[in-house]
Amino acid sequence: MSNGKYANITAELLARKGEARPWPALTAVEEMPRPWRPAVSSPPPPPPPEIKERNCAVRMSAHDYERLGILAVKADLTRQQLLKQALEEFLAARAAQYGCACLGACNSNCSSVG
Repeated sequence: MSNGKYANITAELLARKGEARPWPALTAVEEMPRPWRPAVSSPPPPPPPEIKERNCAVRMSAHDYERLGILAVKADLTRQQLLKQALEEFLAARAAQYGCACLGACNSNCSSVG
């Protein structure tokens, strides 16, 4: 620590509680902008609303789990991605069957169609 980077700790650097005062060199610099402090700007825009995914457990036999894993490897996907694709296809087919994409989960009273 003798390379001049740090000041020697002496009694001049210490102050008793309530007697501390700013350094004279800093008071003159106070009006100048500090390069390490960014200028005050407008707050960042709020993040876009996230679509939260919900969890759902599926129980299957060990044999089906193994088959799903083999298909996942062959398709270069995960089991989760395969299950999501299968569910999307199933729901799309049912939506076409019932004539409503929401399958009655909206407030448009379209569940009576079909």
